[in-house]
Amino acid sequence: MCALCDELGGLGDGVGLSDRPPHRLAGFVWEGSHAEAANGAIHSLFARVRAFADGRESGLWRSPIVGLSLDESADGFRYLVAVAVEPGETVPAGMTVMDMPEMTFASIWHLPQDGDVAEHYHRIAGMVRDAGLAWDRSRLHRREEYPPDFDPSQPPSLRLMLPVARPDGA
Repeated sequence: MCALCDELGGLGDGVGLSDRPPHRLAGFVWEGSHAEAANGAIHSLFARVRAFADGRESGLWRSPIVGLSLDESADGFRYLVAVAVEPGETVPAGMTVMDMPEMTFASIWHLPQDGDVAEHYHRIAGMVRDAGLAWDRSRLHRREEYPPDFDPSQPPSLRLMLPVARPDGA
């Protein structure tokens, strides 16, 4: 379990509920089509965020690389590639800083042998519906967490996450 994780329980079939505490992210925003993203348009953002993260004094814990799908439509989406930073930490010019509230996510690990990422997201969405929870798109549509050393030229290993309304109503 990572330093940001707080497992609340499972929805079954490998899909769990995970809390993320309030935190600050810094990274770069990309906007374009799903086809452009699939063809590698966001790869350079991962390299820029990794370069920033690798140059920081971060102690024992290293933030995962976080991808946030901020809004989605049939035409495309906006995507933030970022890492967690401390309040007041200096970030390079051009980086977007975003304060995230506490959120609950339905999540599952996606490994290279698991096939299509979109199919995994559909499975999560179905489990959320079946559990009587709501997919909460008010702040973002999806969250993805990649290892700090993620290489986008390799098949991905990442955590897929859909924001949900908290089960306790908080």
